[in-house]
Amino acid sequence: MTASPEQIISAINPDVLKAFHLMWDVFPSSALLVTRNRTIQACNQSAIERGLRVGMKCFQLTSDGVHNHCKANVALDKGVAQQTIVYSPVTKKVNNSYWLPIAGEKDLFVHVVIDITQYAKSELFHI
Repeated sequence: MTASPEQIISAINPDVLKAFHLMWDVFPSSALLVTRNRTIQACNQSAIERGLRVGMKCFQLTSDGVHNHCKANVALDKGVAQQTIVYSPVTKKVNNSYWLPIAGEKDLFVHVVIDITQYAKSELFHI
């Protein structure tokens, strides 16, 4: 039986959920609150506009291979933020991605993806 979005959210500390929304709801790029198993617990408006929803897996939106560069497990295992820049030949975008573990939460992180295509040197990414 699949858990509903309400059941998924209820497992998250309400203070963490509130803090996520206070910090990220107005951020102009996608921000997600995600569990280790990659289930989205909360999304900001930008992520919702891209088609992401609570309860789905964060990797379900695209199949362009950019998730091969995922650093979520490293961030959670080390308790230290991780970052990478990846070019997607499908979307023709250069994304600066972050995985930010939540202090005091074992298997929860914020994932932020910022489109930096306009700032990237095309010769570095074959844009």
